[in-house]
Amino acid sequence: MMKKLLFASALILGISSVQAQNIRFVDNVVDASKITITKNVTYAQNYTVLYGDIDTITPGPQFALESLKMDIYAPNDGSSNRPLIIYLHTGSFLPRYINNTPTGAKDDSATVAMCMEFAKKGYVVASMAYRQGWDPRSLDETVRRGTIINAAYKGVQDLSGCIRWFKENVASFGNTFGVDTTKICAGGQGTGSYITSAFASLDRQEEIKINKFRNPNDGSAYVNDALWGDRMGYGGLTGFNYVNTPGRTSNAQMVFAIGGALGDTSWLEKGELPMLWSHSVYDPFAPYTTGMVNVPGTTLQVVEVSGGYDVMKRCDAFGNTAPFKGKVMDDYTRAINVLNDGIDGLYPVAGMQNASGPYEWWDTAAIKMLPKQFYNVDAILAGGKATNPLMGKSRAYLFIDSLQRYFAPRIAVTLGLVDKVGIDNVNLATNVTVAPNPTEGRLVLHNNWENNNLTHVSILNLNGQVVQKLTVNGNHNEYQLELPAGIYMISMTFENGVGSAKLVVR
Repeated sequence: MMKKLLFASALILGISSVQAQNIRFVDNVVDASKITITKNVTYAQNYTVLYGDIDTITPGPQFALESLKMDIYAPNDGSSNRPLIIYLHTGSFLPRYINNTPTGAKDDSATVAMCMEFAKKGYVVASMAYRQGWDPRSLDETVRRGTIINAAYKGVQDLSGCIRWFKENVASFGNTFGVDTTKICAGGQGTGSYITSAFASLDRQEEIKINKFRNPNDGSAYVNDALWGDRMGYGGLTGFNYVNTPGRTSNAQMVFAIGGALGDTSWLEKGELPMLWSHSVYDPFAPYTTGMVNVPGTTLQVVEVSGGYDVMKRCDAFGNTAPFKGKVMDDYTRAINVLNDGIDGLYPVAGMQNASGPYEWWDTAAIKMLPKQFYNVDAILAGGKATNPLMGKSRAYLFIDSLQRYFAPRIAVTLGLVDKVGIDNVNLATNVTVAPNPTEGRLVLHNNWENNNLTHVSILNLNGQVVQKLTVNGNHNEYQLELPAGIYMISMTFENGVGSAKLVVR
């Protein structure tokens, strides 16, 4: 298994970025010199929840009203109606350095690079700061759990407020940055992924009050929405929640996650926002499947969550990946399909050495110059090494490039900016023998293509839900199905394309 993972990583990073033609929103079409960066634009204000002093982080919330800011990357490309990506940085819901890592702000090196790369493709990109603060050092597990759940919840509120700011700006202030607010994608890195995935799946207020998110001592919900308002940032009490830009909707069209995790897979339901997810298989802080969140710089665990594999598997089963599924086929897709069990939209990052953030880098010399009376420099550098043990700018850009190459075409397809990427109109399933059809249970699939292996097969019902996945071994496969009578579709993925065939079960 390890050899397979390492091989796939090498294959992905070794793919040439040269393509025959550039497609807007998929490839870089704007030079970096033509990207205007407007820093520290205030999109909202709300009450800070930082805990304690800079050097102690002891319990004691500081409920002061603060301005929430973003940096906006806008391509000077002559367009005034461009799709918007809102990008949320990492940081363990604590400020950079205080969190015992070199990252945690909207101007982190990897965050800036990601925003620039999306802007080069023609997107307006907002690198959004959000409220931080919880109590990671408490020896009381309920305190750790309750405060981090509240931090993530407030992040969802802040993202919602940011979306409303753009919609208000378009409607009432002349569309300062030239965005199309019917085409919004929210993306998160690390901690930002906790926010974007929750934003996509928390569509009912009661979901934040399941037993897992209640204090076992008294049964109370960790999130008191009577004080803090609802998940979109409405309601609550003065001094706890400030309602920003009321009257505008908070909806987006899709989200993506790089690392991080989802609070609970029960939040995921059919018909929710499409997701993309890249996750390091051996992430030491957030599980690739399902497990405990670990706090950088401590041995304390917080709460059980689900990472990229389990989330995307469930999204795929619900059909929530349908807007982009099977509509992108290129060298990156083929390489990543070696790892993702046929779950389109899941990009596993392989290898122990890639930890949780192989796309990150920082200035070690600058960190060593931090005032030691406020910062634990050794802990910060150790936290950085745990995140990315082989840290280096050139290596980080290899991962950033491959992430962009995988995510960008799927974002473009989902937002309706392009129909498909690398897919022609040929239904490759027409050259696959499907027999007997109709069937009473026995099914034979024989791939008649030469030099185009069949890699994944799923059976979908008429609602687009995957009802059975079939194992593929070579060109000739026989199965015994256990499906109710009805009409189904067989979805097939090949090395060089996709196809589908109708199947009738008697």
